[in-house]
Amino acid sequence: MAISARALHLGIEIGGTKLQLGLGHGDGTILALQRRRIDPDRGAEGILTQILETFNVLLADHGSARDEIAAIGVGFGGPVDANRGIILKSHQVAGWDGFPLADWASERLGISRVFVQNDADTAGLGEALHGAGIGVSPILYVTIGSGIGGGLILDGRIYRGGGMGAMEIGHLWVVERTSCDKDVVKLEDIASGWAITRAARNVAERRGRDDLGNPWLVLQLVDGDPARINPAVVAEAARLGDQEASLILGKAVTAMASALNQAVTLLAPRRIVLGGGVSLIGEEQWFRPIRALLEIHVFPPLRGTFDLVAASLGETVVVHGALTLARSLT
Repeated sequence: MAISARALHLGIEIGGTKLQLGLGHGDGTILALQRRRIDPDRGAEGILTQILETFNVLLADHGSARDEIAAIGVGFGGPVDANRGIILKSHQVAGWDGFPLADWASERLGISRVFVQNDADTAGLGEALHGAGIGVSPILYVTIGSGIGGGLILDGRIYRGGGMGAMEIGHLWVVERTSCDKDVVKLEDIASGWAITRAARNVAERRGRDDLGNPWLVLQLVDGDPARINPAVVAEAARLGDQEASLILGKAVTAMASALNQAVTLLAPRRIVLGGGVSLIGEEQWFRPIRALLEIHVFPPLRGTFDLVAASLGETVVVHGALTLARSLT
């Protein structure tokens, strides 16, 4: 039976700290949305319980019945076997290893068509078709948050490689340069939000106060509480001229540009879209310096064949992608 283009779909985002469920037609508009905070200590079972509860609230909020929903798309925060709808692993929440999420959702939510993808791939699909990548292909999408993930979208379709995913850009090896040496590290370990925060907290612990008895500027910005340090605070300190903060942020920028340079050399995308919380640092301290380094180091024949822009769909990007996934595969 053919599915109407105006059929109702359910999009689900399952992250390490956030759960979102949305209803829509997969056309770039979310008709109803419910967001919940995840408690990682409750494991996968806790999230599954939240999905069931939130689904009922979502239907009631929109005034819909479950038999009106044609398909479900899921963007999951970790590697998946998309062909079988199985979660391979979550790096944030225990209990997901080998879990048959598509079968579970079909049985417990009462909707037969369920499609599961990695959340970065799903977000990339959303941005490609409804956000910063409209009308352009190929799109290389990279999300820089607590971790770093990526997706390659070719003519509106997710590239999955041999079937277990592709564009795991956060696991590329990059060179980290220090004042007297250099090391090779994973991109996530230097440019993710978690890595930037960790580096700043380490400096805060080491430096304490300066010769005049003043705390480090980053600590001043968070009223002396290291637990409140995050990439935005580091970026603000760098903007105000703090050398240590500038060094931390500069290493992240350099590593990100290096990884993107490798990706451009291999994939030759038409557009690179950067999203995630770290990218909210903004144009002056994130996008512009990354572009400048790419311009210098990119494979010369590819210079000028691509651009780099900010993602545009915000916190609901994975839900948009999940709805689009559900629509495109029915």
